[in-house]
Amino acid sequence: MKTDAFSTRALEYDSWYDGEEGRPLYTSELECLSPLVSHTPVLEVGVGTGRFAMRFPGSYGIDPAFEALEMAKKRGVRSVQGLGERLPFKDGVFGTVLIVLTLCFVKDPLEVLKEAERVIRRDGEVIICFIPVDSPWGRLYGEKKKKGSPFYRGARFYTFEEVGAFVRRAGLDVTRTRSTLLQGPADSRRIEKPFEGPVKGAGFVCVKAAKA
Repeated sequence: MKTDAFSTRALEYDSWYDGEEGRPLYTSELECLSPLVSHTPVLEVGVGTGRFAMRFPGSYGIDPAFEALEMAKKRGVRSVQGLGERLPFKDGVFGTVLIVLTLCFVKDPLEVLKEAERVIRRDGEVIICFIPVDSPWGRLYGEKKKKGSPFYRGARFYTFEEVGAFVRRAGLDVTRTRSTLLQGPADSRRIEKPFEGPVKGAGFVCVKAAKA
């Protein structure tokens, strides 16, 4: 996982969630994700500043970005500095592993998912939320990457099918999918009700998977 801007500009990144631009989108994302979490304890891989993990009491988070982790810790997340490709946890200790808006930043997505599969219990779940590359939001962030955005220049976005292939290769089976952010980047911001299943054009898709 790349540290760069997430280590040095964590406060700038985090402030987006409280602004007029970010708050409705963040709320929509939480409403899409939250019903999928059914087991504890929760570990978020790529926890960043803890905006998602803090919603699940007693959660753990791992990230390479120290400055972001300090913010997550203040939000009650048990924070560990490290990489998703080498989780410093024993086999089968978590009920849920969250990978929210993180897969696009890791060096080896398949290895991250294999590690997630390793550390969940037999009845556990892995939840991957991502921005599909072929959605309006995926195209927007793709443009930000091309323009050298400090946050997205190292990102690589995926299609729903590509994420599904990673999930299967990691020894997991998809059990449920939810989607939101049908509003486009140029639309007025509003909180959206999520949809069950993968929705074409959605800018935020969550895939829930269990051990195969």
